[in-house]
Amino acid sequence: MNNQRRSMLKFAPFALARLTAKPVFGQSDSSNSVMTPLFFDVRVYGATGSGRTLDSPGVNAAINAAAAAGGGTVVFPAGTYLCFSIRLRSQVHLYISQGATILAAASPLPGQTTGEMGGKYDAAEPKTAYDAYQDYGHNHWHNS
Repeated sequence: MNNQRRSMLKFAPFALARLTAKPVFGQSDSSNSVMTPLFFDVRVYGATGSGRTLDSPGVNAAINAAAAAGGGTVVFPAGTYLCFSIRLRSQVHLYISQGATILAAASPLPGQTTGEMGGKYDAAEPKTAYDAYQDYGHNHWHNS
């Protein structure tokens, strides 16, 4: 009985998605005849998940592919993904599988221009007039 329940629960999110009013998971709607793929595996786009190689280019490529297809789910299989900035896009969902970790790469040290493996994080946005009234992170998203 327990195994049957576990088996059923594995597919519960897909059953709930089917009940939503807006099409999801690779279905097309009447206003957009383009069929979007279901999943985009970051390893297909160059990420290794080894924790020893820089994976942010592969992760960003998978996100861009999902966005270009009109949306989708970017999947991180089990592994450690060493990343600098990950650029999120509209209609793109991230699925971090059990056993998957996104690890922040080491930033450049003072006086250096690049960090771990020659990479770097995106620069912060320019200062604005309302910076004095909010936490720095509220105004500067690109380098978070």
